[in-house]
Amino acid sequence: MSTALDIMSKKLVTLDSTVSASEVAKIMDKNNVSCIVLTKNEKLQGIVTERDFLSKVMIPAKKLHELAASEIMTSPITVVSLLTPVNEIAQKMLDNKIRRVVVVDGERPLGIITVTDFVKHIHTILSDSENSKIQFYRNLFEDYEDGIN
Repeated sequence: MSTALDIMSKKLVTLDSTVSASEVAKIMDKNNVSCIVLTKNEKLQGIVTERDFLSKVMIPAKKLHELAASEIMTSPITVVSLLTPVNEIAQKMLDNKIRRVVVVDGERPLGIITVTDFVKHIHTILSDSENSKIQFYRNLFEDYEDGIN
């Protein structure tokens, strides 16, 4: 069974939680990422996503340069360990209606799993064999039909 280690992105951009929100935006743009994980002494503090900028800065019309990253970060965040099975991660993401989870060792962030990582994982599985594709779609439709009933 696949685990977080198998599908996580190791390209995790972290910053100290004391930086400004404008610094977070600059680093997100420079690294072409949709989120930044905030830490303090290498311990996870929170996450700043594009959605956080939209809902906590743009819509309320706040001045970005006047805000600390900690003021707009989401905390606490959903985390998983390296050995968490992929199906449990997917369920956590569905239950919490989130697009990403941080993979941690204790309180230290090691990587991130996004919806894109799941799509890549599914694509790999489906590419392995035609039978896998058929079985995947059968299961998908069965789960969907079970959810309707």
